[in-house]
Amino acid sequence: MTIPRRQLPGIVLACLLLLPASLGAQREGGTLRIYLARHGESDANAAGRVSGWQDVRLTAKGRQQAEVLRESLRAIPIDAVYSSTLSRSRETARILRPDTPATPLDSLKEKSGGRFEGLPAGDPELLRRLRDPDDALDGGESLNQLTGRVRRGLDQIRREHPSGTVLVVGHAWTNRAILRVLLDLPAERAFAVDQGNDELYLIELGAGGRPRLWKLIREGNLGDL
Repeated sequence: MTIPRRQLPGIVLACLLLLPASLGAQREGGTLRIYLARHGESDANAAGRVSGWQDVRLTAKGRQQAEVLRESLRAIPIDAVYSSTLSRSRETARILRPDTPATPLDSLKEKSGGRFEGLPAGDPELLRRLRDPDDALDGGESLNQLTGRVRRGLDQIRREHPSGTVLVVGHAWTNRAILRVLLDLPAERAFAVDQGNDELYLIELGAGGRPRLWKLIREGNLGDL
């Protein structure tokens, strides 16, 4: 199978998903392009622990990851930048686009991990319960609750930018929910998304057309897909 690819200034993208016109976020007007980044490695990522709403910071590696990604985005015109209100997202946004102040939105915060925050991310009970989209993890948020919150944030972004190009710097679970909303993914498909701290997606939402999901790849390395 030939994977569709496109070359933009300083960036190579491969098409991961092309939806039927009847699915995904339907829009009027021009094309909206959303570059979707995840924050760089955080202290909790490095320790293999659940951070959720804990306001952990980037590691030196996380800042370096953001600096590398910044070079990939340098030649791309960006109309606006959005981050969550958590430090690791805001710091990544500042590194990625130092000349464009990010708008922090509570609606883009990471999924609350409830009583599991601070515990190992590989906790067997946590991994089992995460697969239930209605499980709020004892005082945290369920995937369905997160999706509703993220949907409100996306509605705000799309009202302010009916077309053009925006950069959103989110979190692992936040970005799963963003893709779930924009591409109309079932919960199990959203759960399977595994975006690295240094990975970039592009979602294209054309007027009346089919939503497209692209992923940044390194030239000559389809192993990144």
